[in-house]
Amino acid sequence: MATPGAYLFPISERVAFLSRVHIGTTISLLALCLIPFFARIYIRLCSIADWALLAREQFVQPQYIPFDRALEAVILAYFAIPMWCLSMTLIKTSVVLTLLRLPLKRAWKVVLYSLLAVQLTYWLANTIYIFSKCRPHHAAWDFTVATRHCPSEETDVVVSSIGSAINIGTDLALSVAPMFILWNLRRPVRERILICSLTGMGLFATVASIIKAVVIAEWTRTDDRWATAITIATWTITEQFVSVLAACSPSLKTPIEKLLSKFGIALVEHNPNISFVHMPSRLREGELRRQAREWMGDDDTQVNVVVSNSTDQTHGKRDIESLGEKSASSSTSAPTSGTVTSNG
Repeated sequence: MATPGAYLFPISERVAFLSRVHIGTTISLLALCLIPFFARIYIRLCSIADWALLAREQFVQPQYIPFDRALEAVILAYFAIPMWCLSMTLIKTSVVLTLLRLPLKRAWKVVLYSLLAVQLTYWLANTIYIFSKCRPHHAAWDFTVATRHCPSEETDVVVSSIGSAINIGTDLALSVAPMFILWNLRRPVRERILICSLTGMGLFATVASIIKAVVIAEWTRTDDRWATAITIATWTITEQFVSVLAACSPSLKTPIEKLLSKFGIALVEHNPNISFVHMPSRLREGELRRQAREWMGDDDTQVNVVVSNSTDQTHGKRDIESLGEKSASSSTSAPTSGTVTSNG
């Protein structure tokens, strides 16, 4: 332990304990997130992307740290803010793009694109504010600058609170929206419960965001800034990793189904080439289209026989009806020829 001096900053027992909690939480959540993350890459739900999630174990004890090390911590914390915002934006963008692969109604597409626009706008505005709020720029983390011009801490808290409200709102919307979208699929109840449970993990990220916002609101009134900063960092990393877990967890649906099938529990029988998160480009072609309608739970496919010379307009009408697009089906309600049905 260093000897206390004029340029040494104290690290209390509480700060050391919170640091150990932060590191333990980070490593545990990272290990947990790697499972669905690599499962997602393995089954190729989205385009291939490279992510680097690194953690280094540290052991923090109460001590005094030199000024340059304290300054380094402040700099890292400062640049962690835009990196956090960018990571959350990328995670939510991934969720939105995954949902847009589903055959959705126009209203749902508008909602998803709106959420994406809000998140991208927030990321851009937050980044501009972070990197332009102080003059000179390095005064944002170097409090020894004599002629620094920065917003007050109260202003920072207000800006952070607005950002937290936007972040919590998008977290909640992207956690609940998949439940409504996927629950309306005409699938067995057990399968829908499994899917909604996996996508609903994002609610835990929402809880972490709320707790973090409460801690940030206490920033100007706290006596121990180090302890508050570590607490904020812990909830931030929890929010990030839980969001990654929620975004990737639907990839575990197939492994879970296979695991349950070994115990004689079958959720559903379907074409393994068609997934609720992946609609192949040949969805509207011939036999694969019929299999997709059957997987989506179109009861008519069990009693109706469509002959091979059915028109594309008839196929389009049946696809729209099987996906619940009642409003759009009226546009294809014109009589067509070449379709013979037999009602059992």
